[in-house]
Formats: sequence, C-alpha cells, structure tokens
Amino acid sequence: MTSTTSPSAAPEAFFPGLPDALIPTAPDGPSDTSPRRRSARFPGLEKAAAAPGPSARPRVCWIGPEGPLRELVRDHAMAVGAELSDVLEGGAAACVVADADALAHRAGVLGRDRAPLLVVTSQSEIPATVWPLALAAGARAVIPLPGGSEEFLSRLADLARPRTASLLLGVVGGCGGAGASSFAARLAAAFRSRGPVTLIDADPLSGGLDLLVEAPSAPGISWAETADLGPDDGEALREGLPTVDEVRLLVAQEGSGPDRSAVSRVLSALAPLGGTVVVDLSSEMVPAAAEHLDQLLVLVPSTDHAVRSTTRRLRAWQLSEGLAQVVVRRSGPLSSREVCEDLALPLAAAFHDSTRGAVPLLDVRRRGADRAARMLASALTTSGRS
Repeated sequence: MTSTTSPSAAPEAFFPGLPDALIPTAPDGPSDTSPRRRSARFPGLEKAAAAPGPSARPRVCWIGPEGPLRELVRDHAMAVGAELSDVLEGGAAACVVADADALAHRAGVLGRDRAPLLVVTSQSEIPATVWPLALAAGARAVIPLPGGSEEFLSRLADLARPRTASLLLGVVGGCGGAGASSFAARLAAAFRSRGPVTLIDADPLSGGLDLLVEAPSAPGISWAETADLGPDDGEALREGLPTVDEVRLLVAQEGSGPDRSAVSRVLSALAPLGGTVVVDLSSEMVPAAAEHLDQLLVLVPSTDHAVRSTTRRLRAWQLSEGLAQVVVRRSGPLSSREVCEDLALPLAAAFHDSTRGAVPLLDVRRRGADRAARMLASALTTSGRS
C-alpha cells in the first residue's frame, strides 16, 4: 500500500515523521533450554552484559493455546532477551506471535494498527488456508517451527531492539536505468560528517557499487562472509567492511550477490548501531528490506514511461503507509509536481543530472544530485533523526 500524502513541489527535500521507536532494552542471555544462535564468525563480539530487571525486558505477546509450540516460542523470546505474555493489553509489545490455528478465531483482536504480527505453525508445510488469514491480519511472516528457527530468532531480535538507533534509508529505481546506485552513493557521501555511514549494494545483478565509485581493491567482509551473520554481529560486521572515502561499503566483490534472507539479516544486525545505513536496492529486494527501513526513496526520471513503470512496481511491493517518497531525476518533460501527483507520493528531492564523468562518492558537486542529497541529510538532521 502506498502513501496518499499530498506532494509538495516547493522544497527540494522533505521528510515526514518516521516510525515510532520501540523501547530500548538490553537482552538477557538465553536459558539452558533456549535455542542457541551460531557462534559469531567475527572476532571480539561476545561481551558479557548484566541482566536487566524484568521490567526492562521487551514483551512478546502470544495468541494461541498452551502446548509445545508456545514453549518453543517462549524459548526463542528468551534467547533475544524478551518475555512471553498471554495478554495483549498492559503496555507496548515488541510484537505479537500467533499460532496459525488460532488466526481464524482471534482475527478480531489483530490488525495493522497493533504491534507487528508473526504467525507460527508446528506443521513443516504451511497450510494454504493460513496465507489469506495471515495477510488479512497484517502478518509480517508465516514461519514453521522448528524448521524456521533461524528466521524466527532473527525477526524477534530485530523487533525487540530500538528502531531509532540507526537511520536506514533504501534507494531503488522506479524503472530500469533510473540511476539509483549513483544517488545512493551520493546520499552516503552527504552523511559522512554526521556519524558512521554504511553503503550497501543489495542489487545482486548489478555491476557493483565498488566499481561505480571506483573504490580501490581492499580486504574486508563481502556478502559471501555474511552467511552465518547473527543478530548480535552488527558491530563486528561494520568494523570489518572496507572503507572508501569514510564510508563503509558492503558489496559482492567477485562473489555472488545477496538473496532476500541475507539482506534482512544484515539490516537487522546493523539497525541498533547508530549512524546511517544507505541501501542500494534492486526491485526484487524491496520487500525483504522494507520492514527494516525508515524511508524508501524511489528514484524516478521525469518521463511518462518511468512513471508508469514506477506505478507497477509500487503495486507489486505493497509498501506500508508513509514509507516511500519520490526523488525526481529531471531528465524529461514532466515537472516534479506532475510526477508526484501521478504516483500519489510526496517529494523527497529533485535534481538535474550531474556533469558527465563525475564519480559518485569520489567527486562531490555543488549542484545536481549531490546538492539534493545534502538537503535530504540536512532535513533529517534538523528533525533529530540522524
């Protein structure tokens, strides 16, 4: 679902309020019966922490009967430092976990205006009847247990963490050849003076952001080394990435690009660290990244062809309200206002093409995409979100 906020053509950069934050908490260690996450492949990450009191722990609400499935959910919640509750009321919850068999009977108490919903089932194959019920209830995922334990643990860890620690920005083209990778690099450059910046190439079929920004060959973690990434490995991941002009860069290098689960794991791990994460997304990766992002910037050339393509992609992505905004590349006959009105999305920025031969991240210009990126960074800083 896309936003219906009226666009504004006056400023070149605009951001509305970002999603509310979850209450920050420090996780407990897992109990002896809790599922064990894999050992970190990145050194120096395992640190002892004092266990917080019960009131500091995030709450996971359970909808379903007593039994083995509830106990399995409880063990996973404990593994990320959360407690399981059978009561929806009584304060903010990190998420709601529902037994798939209970969906039909409890649909009235679920909805998109409540805490994020995960649906679990003890069946190894998810029944076809569960999908429409989960979709109607606004579930983020349907996960079989114990088969989907890794995914379930990762999602719980992500939802139990603060949502405002890092600013996560996705950049995607509304059509082929829109120039999203170039703008993502320029946006990362604009945040360099505002804290740590990580630039992620999440387009598995692209030529590589490292080549686009003419990054020198340097050792460091690539997508191939993130296969065993756990929810607590974000700090070691960021420190192990190669640095290009003060920006940490995660790319495939000579290996394979990421799949959807890899993108979700990486964003979940980087979310609580602070600073800014800019993700260059392919169209296929948007659904996997969307639930982690604070804002999705859709780059659209100002032509009828590009607007039509963007409309079709927005329908396929089914984004939450207010997530997407438009960055207009003024290379065609349409005005920024016309593009935004046709897409029913607000304007984030607009720019004319930069001088030919300018290298993103390396060559910073006073005008064009660099100026638009600086305005976006300034707007976020003013609103206190960076």
